[in-house]
Parts: sequence; C-alpha cells; structure tokens
Amino acid sequence: MRRKVSLKDIAKQLNVSTALVSYVLNDKFTDRIHPETARKIKALAEELQYHPNQIAKSLKNNQTLTIGLIIADISNLFYSSIARVIEDAAKAHKYNVIFGSADEKPEKFRELVQVFESRQVDGIILAAPAGSEEMLDYLKRRNIPFVLIDRDFPDLEQINSITIDNYKASWNVVAHLKKNGFKKPAMISLATDLHHLQERSRGFREAASKLMNIKTPALIEESEEHLSEKMETVLLKLMNGKEKYDAVYFSTNKIAVDGLVVLARHKVEVPKKIGVVCFDEAEAYSIFNTSITYVKQPLADIGGQAVELLLKKMKQDGPAKRIVLNTSLIEGNSSLLK
Repeated sequence: MRRKVSLKDIAKQLNVSTALVSYVLNDKFTDRIHPETARKIKALAEELQYHPNQIAKSLKNNQTLTIGLIIADISNLFYSSIARVIEDAAKAHKYNVIFGSADEKPEKFRELVQVFESRQVDGIILAAPAGSEEMLDYLKRRNIPFVLIDRDFPDLEQINSITIDNYKASWNVVAHLKKNGFKKPAMISLATDLHHLQERSRGFREAASKLMNIKTPALIEESEEHLSEKMETVLLKLMNGKEKYDAVYFSTNKIAVDGLVVLARHKVEVPKKIGVVCFDEAEAYSIFNTSITYVKQPLADIGGQAVELLLKKMKQDGPAKRIVLNTSLIEGNSSLLK
C-alpha cells in the first residue's frame, strides 16, 4: 500500500517549515508569503498527489466541511435541479454535500437525519415529508443547524426556511386562465397533509371563486399511489361530463406528465378542447405537440439562499428567518385560446 504523503514530506523536500506548507495549502497569510515559494509548494503538493487528512482537520476545527441534503424525490426534476444548485453554492464556500432522498416517508427521513448526525455534518438542508415535526424538534434540541426548503410547518416556531408563495402562484394561474378566455377550470392535485400543497389548492379555490364567480371550484384530490391509474377517468370526465370544464391545472409536474400522456393518447386538442397549466417544469413537456404553460419556481434563489442561510446559522445562533419567494408563469400555447 502506498504511503500517504504528509505536510512534512513536502516541507522536507523544499527545506521549509511544515507550518509554511500548511499556510500555503490552506490559503492563509497569502500577503506574507513570497509568490514563488507558494507556487513551488503547490506544484510539489500536486506532483506528490498530496491530500489533506480531513478527519484530522475535522477534529482540530470541530467541523467536517460537509452539509447534508435531504430531498423528497431525487427522480423529480425540481429536486435534482435544486440539488445541483445547492452543491455548487456549497462548493463555493468549500463545503461538500451528502445527498439523501426521503421519498416522502417520515421513517426514511428519520434514518437519513440519524445518518447525517453520525457523519457529523455541519448542517442540513431538508425537504421534510408530512409527519416530520418530531424530527425537526429533535434537530432543534440537538442544536444541529438546518434549513427547510420547499416545505412549511407553520405550527413550528423558530424554523429557518426558504419557501415559495404557493397560494399566490395558484391565484396567478387562475387569473391567467381568465385573461385568456377560459371560464371553467379544474385542478387536479394530491390528497395530502403537506401544507405547501394545501396552500396551492387553497389559492386555486379562492381565485376561482372570487375571479370567476364559481361557487364550487372543481378540485380533484387523490392519493399519489392511485392518481396515475385514475388519471384517464378523471380527465375524460372533466372534458366530456355534464359540467364540461375548459381548462385543467395540474398541481405538480409528476401529475402533469400523467395527464399529458392521457391527453396525447386520446388526441385531445390543446387548448381548443381543454387548456392546460402545470406547476413546475419537466423535460417531458418538450415532447408534447403544444408548448406547455407552467409555473416556474426560482430554483437558483431557493438553493443559493438556503446555503447562505445555513452558513449563517452555523456561525451564529440568531433568530430564525422564514423567506418566501415568488414564482413566475411561463406562458406556452397550452393556455392561449385563439
């Protein structure tokens, strides 16, 4: 087995002190060290394939320079994109990111929190599933810095979070549909305890009631495990039933893809037969024969601000911040009546 190169090995070859080598490789006292000396040290370190002993550094500095990231579903484009933003933002501050997907299961979320705690991560960014209040309280009691993203637990106090205004996002969707001549929209969503999805549905209901004077807005909510198999029945009933709805708003990109597959299979003319608006983007939208209108979340702001907020929390224990960001509506032909 090849012996690991140490700071002493580099110092001995260049006839300098170990402390000087350490300062150069850790970018310390750069204004006091001759540039040529620093260049030689870095060149030799690279030649010898020197790698710092992270365990030793962690013990010395009481930090591991790692951040844990728990997302809801890595297969979802929203979360995979957020993960990339967070990884890049953390890297800019010389932090590495360890990923985990909770798959919307509280028990798996609990296991990931415990794994990250055992790895002694310096902080955690997380999208917690419904029913995670106990573990969030646990993190607070253990003084483990964390920031919540995409999820909101309004009954919990002193929680650092970065979320979007889901109520306003849905209100804007209804306003957009009304402006473009639609009179009777329906929304397809999940039956869930997740507060952010409930706010998304509330925004639709109240906007449809106040902006379109609809007494009982059509909100179809099904469990995630059954919605895919029921999508065809639900959509055909919306379009061909007695009520004849003229637009549909899908509350997530996964629901939207299932719905668009049904519309394509039945060769439904969009938006002539029914208008379509989706929440979040998805690569699959591009294969549909009509450009899709969708609600775009500010991924760069969510991920970047989550890292910044976590780093501040790790340095000092100040008051918690709840940051709420706005979405934008990307207009495609799927919601534009001609």
